[in-house]
Amino acid sequence: MTKPMNIASIEKATNKSWDQWVRELDKSGARELSHADLAHKLNDELEGELESHGWWAQGITVAYEQHIGKRVPGQLANGLFELAVSKTAATSRNTLFPQLVEWFENQSEFNGSAPLKSRSSETPKRSTWRCDFADGSKFSSTVEENKEKSKLILSHTAVPTKQEADDWKDFWRNTAEQLIKQ
Repeated sequence: MTKPMNIASIEKATNKSWDQWVRELDKSGARELSHADLAHKLNDELEGELESHGWWAQGITVAYEQHIGKRVPGQLANGLFELAVSKTAATSRNTLFPQLVEWFENQSEFNGSAPLKSRSSETPKRSTWRCDFADGSKFSSTVEENKEKSKLILSHTAVPTKQEADDWKDFWRNTAEQLIKQ
């Protein structure tokens, strides 16, 4: 059994203890439900009870699946993993993003893997550099404006295993530190 990280938030939002959630979900046969079926069931139950009830339904579903051992933290319903690292930079998005693009485009590999199909995009709120990897995973480096500072978010999705996700998280954490110090 894995203790989900967001239990306190769920308890506060729903005014229901985690033990009560587990008892009720177990009693209703939730262990046998697919992720989608459980999320839909909770969505219906929470509608009209909570603001952003769909978001809470997903959160409770994931926490329950972690609690009963269907998945571990960071694992998606399809069995793949995702991770994210974020840092605040003491510079504007307009300054930081071009530096990041140049740095990323000058790398021939990341953590031993060659980037495929690199591309950039910008919206009024964020700038993103993306690439794919041969294992099917996808990476993005996003910069969001935060007053005179900016927030750097490195995220990696569809990572095949927990060990690879842990290795990538360490790699991207070190990369974020390096990029912010530039």
